[in-house]
Amino acid sequence: MTQQSGDVFDANWLSLRESVDHASRARALLPLLAAASRAGRWSRILDLASGTGSNIRYLAPRLPAGQEWTLIDNDMDLLARVQMPDRVRTINRVYGNIATEGISAVAEAHLVTCSALLDLVSETWMRTLAEACRSASCGVLFALTYDGRIEWEDTDAGVPDPADEVVRLAVNAHQTRNKGLGPALGPSAGSVARACFREAGYWTWFLPSPWCLGPSDTELASAVVDGWQRAAVEERPDQGHAINAWAIRRQEQLAGHKVGVTVGHVDMLALPTGTE
Repeated sequence: MTQQSGDVFDANWLSLRESVDHASRARALLPLLAAASRAGRWSRILDLASGTGSNIRYLAPRLPAGQEWTLIDNDMDLLARVQMPDRVRTINRVYGNIATEGISAVAEAHLVTCSALLDLVSETWMRTLAEACRSASCGVLFALTYDGRIEWEDTDAGVPDPADEVVRLAVNAHQTRNKGLGPALGPSAGSVARACFREAGYWTWFLPSPWCLGPSDTELASAVVDGWQRAAVEERPDQGHAINAWAIRRQEQLAGHKVGVTVGHVDMLALPTGTE
């Protein structure tokens, strides 16, 4: 799930979510990725829609040393915040669009990564990316793709809020709006990515990576509810009163540490067939 100001991702939002993102990722994929990286002597890593560099901060310590990263984003102010982590030899910051500069850069990559991106892209873009990766014989790691699941844990009332499902369905419908690359895949992004890369001749591993937001994550959960409220009202203005009332209830419960919420995501590792 994302928070945006206009067409630019907010740096405060990216910072707020980073620790939960890192804790939520599917760690079981990392040994497979590290083994493939060592066997193929991979060094050139392309990160799409890099933002402030959360992905490089997570992956750099977990991959062999001598990495050469290319970070692509359409906000140079965000890219300028990226610092050089240990085990990284070079960082190339590229101001550009993932549909043009991003796809073009795949040809030079050993590994293509992104985080919290795929639900915002179109199936056409996904198929183009899969074909570019096939041509380059590169590995792929996609993290934290939203899968449409929102589950509340009500420790106080013990029963779901009657508007929870209205909001979830409206948010998921809103996720499929055009984000600049054609109709977005939204909650279907993970399954579409897996199908596209299998068709391109890849082995794929697909694991859940949910956010499990509890009392220590109230600030993030509150920001998420704000975003859901705006998206749901935009998608279902006829339900605006009920959605706004729902948001007030949920914000009060979050502030009182009376609820938790799980937001579904998936991680996918894809390796070309023949990778040892």
